Amino acid sequence: MANSGLTTLFVIFVIVAAVVIYYYADSDGIDSTLLSQNDQPDDDTIEYRPLLKQQRPMIYKKDDFKQLSPWQKFVTPDDPIVVNIASSLNSVQEVYSLAVTWTWVSDEVLHEQSEKWIMPHEFLSNTPSYPTNPVNGFVASDCEEQAYSLVSLLRSFGIPATDVRVVVGEIMVEGETGGHAWAEVREGGQWLQLEATSGPYWDEETDQLVQRRGGGFRYYINHEYPVVEVWGYFNDMYYYNPEDDKGNAPQDWKMA
Repeated sequence: MANSGLTTLFVIFVIVAAVVIYYYADSDGIDSTLLSQNDQPDDDTIEYRPLLKQQRPMIYKKDDFKQLSPWQKFVTPDDPIVVNIASSLNSVQEVYSLAVTWTWVSDEVLHEQSEKWIMPHEFLSNTPSYPTNPVNGFVASDCEEQAYSLVSLLRSFGIPATDVRVVVGEIMVEGETGGHAWAEVREGGQWLQLEATSGPYWDEETDQLVQRRGGGFRYYINHEYPVVEVWGYFNDMYYYNPEDDKGNAPQDWKMA
């Protein structure tokens, strides 16, 4: 009788192990060794929106991204700070979990100008001590820094350039549209949106920090990302403009 019980438990263990192995082995684009075995399911009772509503969207427009190659300099996987942070993390999910702790603060507040892109090194190392940072001690900036710094960390962590990218375009949140930047990583043969700005943000109307835990890594598998139009894709090696079909990116970028 005892042997029968042990046999049953062993069979259940083998089935569960096979399902786990199949799930991660089928994860096309991300090496299964880079994925955490402890990735928790997303809470579908909470809606994680990109930051746009009642916040200032990126003022750059579609025409500003006709030439994408100049923007590639903002993805810096070999920067010492980026390398140091990436090497301290254990999975792709941990990289993303770190990104959603960054605080969204507008350029008008942080830089006292309407639009300013800074390098990941500056964003990660120096923004916590900016005298203009209303959340002193915390990494802070708006959507573009969060997007290309996340991609920089993912590249440094080991994701191939073919499988991760910054996306710039227009999104709609609660009927409001505006320019935005986000990250995408390829998993299971599909591009998965990663929204770093789903974490905490500085509300300029109330002058208060709004705490949000941020969306889970796979949140946008089951939820539609609110994109209106994509203006371009890029990372440190590749870029692609869907309007004129120009760029050096792999062919499958063009089918997104």
